Amino acid sequence: MNAPLRPAEWVLDLNEPIAALGGSPDGKLIAALGTEGSAWVVEASTGRRLHTFQAHEGGGFRLVWGPSGTSFATAGQDGQVRLWDALTGTQTESLPMPSAWVEQLTASPAGDRLAAASGKTVCIGRPGGSGWTHTLGGHRSTVAGLAWSADGRSLAVGCYGGVSVYDADTGRVTAELPWKTSLVSVAISPDGRWVVAGTQENSVQIWPQPFREGEELAMSGYEAKVRSLAWHHSGRYLATDGGQEPMVWDCSGKGPAGSTPRILEGHPTRVSCLSYQKAGHLLASGCLGGRVLFWNAGKSSQPLRATVLSSAVTVLGWLPGDAWVMAGCRDGRLALISAPKV
Repeated sequence: MNAPLRPAEWVLDLNEPIAALGGSPDGKLIAALGTEGSAWVVEASTGRRLHTFQAHEGGGFRLVWGPSGTSFATAGQDGQVRLWDALTGTQTESLPMPSAWVEQLTASPAGDRLAAASGKTVCIGRPGGSGWTHTLGGHRSTVAGLAWSADGRSLAVGCYGGVSVYDADTGRVTAELPWKTSLVSVAISPDGRWVVAGTQENSVQIWPQPFREGEELAMSGYEAKVRSLAWHHSGRYLATDGGQEPMVWDCSGKGPAGSTPRILEGHPTRVSCLSYQKAGHLLASGCLGGRVLFWNAGKSSQPLRATVLSSAVTVLGWLPGDAWVMAGCRDGRLALISAPKV
């Protein structure tokens, strides 16, 4: 389906594929991390580059902002989680991990706590504290996904064999959610009703909370692995990739078992990333063909607006305030896109 086209507000060429990005809590700054380990701090309103530096030798994977609005953390192939002052572009802290390739890094919803994974080990700590407060080992395989609960009290860890849910204050396991093979992504619904994961078998596994054996659900039929799981802030809608069309599942009532998802048609190639507004109803999606689309997926399958970028969209996210989407591309371009009003 065709959607009205609108160009990006600005596009900045960073000359390195973009692995991760994020906006400061006040919405004034954007930080981006490249696959080769470079990092940039950009003024959100103009696209002006403020700082460029090497964050990780060997390559970068993840980036998250802290609650102060002046610092962010990155993870990469050098076995470190590094904290940076966004105003000066200098490192303020380095937290070593048990092994190299820190592929997972996520911040609690309040931004006051970090969780990182390297290999089979997960570490939890507070930026500016005394290092990691909990080290969670013994997972069956390399950790493939981390997800915080909305209240920041629980952390879900996905890998081969299922999801383990930990109490973030004590580091103790509070729930084991079994699955027979490997998982590739994990998320917790904002209302805490569901834990979901993308599986190696091109399906989505869902566990109601609290979980009782035999109550798990599965949604199958995807063309590819589901790596992007995006929740509407109400917890009612779950958007998934895994093909050329995003699917949006209604998780109200007894959940999505036996229901038909809303299928969003409009991308020319496979969807690569999804993100819901923090407080609104818009879903943004990006694809390997360089197209970013906006949807009010709870009401319609028709895209509201489209922006065409120069290459595959590798990562996207909303700036605080829900009026702008940041998009990073495989060819190194970073774009700011205005969202339609609904």
